[in-house]
Amino acid sequence: MTPVIYALSSTTVPQAGVIDVPCYREDAFNGRTARLAYEEKWVPFDFATLTERDHDLAIAERGEEWTIQGVVAVDMDWLVGVMDTTAAAGKTLGVEIDEVWYYVSPMNMEPTVVGEGYVVIGLYR
Repeated sequence: MTPVIYALSSTTVPQAGVIDVPCYREDAFNGRTARLAYEEKWVPFDFATLTERDHDLAIAERGEEWTIQGVVAVDMDWLVGVMDTTAAAGKTLGVEIDEVWYYVSPMNMEPTVVGEGYVVIGLYR
């Protein structure tokens, strides 16, 4: 099965516009990687909420030449908790969606809540 994500690339991240982003929840977490399950729910995300720095980070290469592949939404409180856990252990948070691993980062460095307590994260490979 193809993962349900809103697909993007470094050349297709817009400066503005509203999209519907699929929501995910944690299915399992091993201290570094969270396996996510699709919730069959979508929330709106407005690219106009990105600062210039947020946009530059979204389209930039990350680490080992990783680039944005898409976005999904996750519970904000959950994300803060797992990011704190991985950072305290000196690790990088990743997620697995349908057996595909992604490095993740919030799209907005100042988290912007969308829907009912969700935050949109970029998926990088």
